[in-house]
Amino acid sequence: MERIDAGKYKFICFTDAGCKQMVSIAEKLPADGVEVLPVSSLSEWTREVFFQGNILVFIGAIAIAVRAIAPFIKDKTTDPGVIVIDERGQFVIPILAGHIGGAIDATYEIAELLGAVPVVTTATDIRGEFAIDVFARRHELEIDDMKLAKEFTAKLLSGEDAVFTVSPRTSDKAESYKVAGKAWDKDDSKSPNTGEAGHNPNLIPRCLVVGMGCRKGKRYEELHDFLMSILSENRLDPRALKALVSIDIKCEEDGLRRLSNEFGIPFLTFSAQELMEQKGDFSSSEFALKTTGADNICERSVMAYGAGKMLVRKTARDGMTIAIGVYADEE
Repeated sequence: MERIDAGKYKFICFTDAGCKQMVSIAEKLPADGVEVLPVSSLSEWTREVFFQGNILVFIGAIAIAVRAIAPFIKDKTTDPGVIVIDERGQFVIPILAGHIGGAIDATYEIAELLGAVPVVTTATDIRGEFAIDVFARRHELEIDDMKLAKEFTAKLLSGEDAVFTVSPRTSDKAESYKVAGKAWDKDDSKSPNTGEAGHNPNLIPRCLVVGMGCRKGKRYEELHDFLMSILSENRLDPRALKALVSIDIKCEEDGLRRLSNEFGIPFLTFSAQELMEQKGDFSSSEFALKTTGADNICERSVMAYGAGKMLVRKTARDGMTIAIGVYADEE
């Protein structure tokens, strides 16, 4: 067994003919050199690359790929894209996470490079219909309720007639799709707010900037509970978080760093001077000004990041402050 890493693509092959095909494909992809490396354990290789947001490419029999990935498959929203290519490069077949994981897009990309046949079996693709999960992935949106998304797709495939309008803010151009149910207004469907039961699925953009200040040594658990309670009170979905921001003297604050890691968002800080240069109507604290050099940390840091609108004004609790804004591109 041998492997090649080519950017997001992680290739593995099992025969000499498969290795030649693997090298041929990798050389056509944008990558920093092509290096063929040995693989001693298929299970260990699969475990290593499965949870890293890759596209796994097996060059060989489908049965080998199925047995290799089976122990690691969990959920279509988190599983990586997996495709299989025969060693002669005649067929490219997505077998896992076709839409959200990107396997179908990868299938078409590699099939075009090879002049191969893409073997795609998902209903929306073979009918040329709109697929909400593909749209969400391509525009870096999260789907809040996969059950509602499945119901939406099922109605679409039943042939009912309606129009789905995509805002130019969300897409490169405004488009209309023939979909099921009533007209779906994109202004309502693309939102950082939590959805309501019984409605269409909500597409969640990563657009919320959270500014936080806290006493030195504030525990992660307290910061987490505070953030979650503020999000809940304002019906804001945690999956919409884009960044956590504060003043630079808090850059090594363990609780804040852990909080950013928990949500998979960057933790950025600004100097007191940068914060005080922000224009706007901010609440002012003499104590904060005296101790940090900035009269308001949470609101000013949100604006310093580039937010265009404040959604949640400064809120204080037990030695912690928080403010939430929406990033300027998502106003």
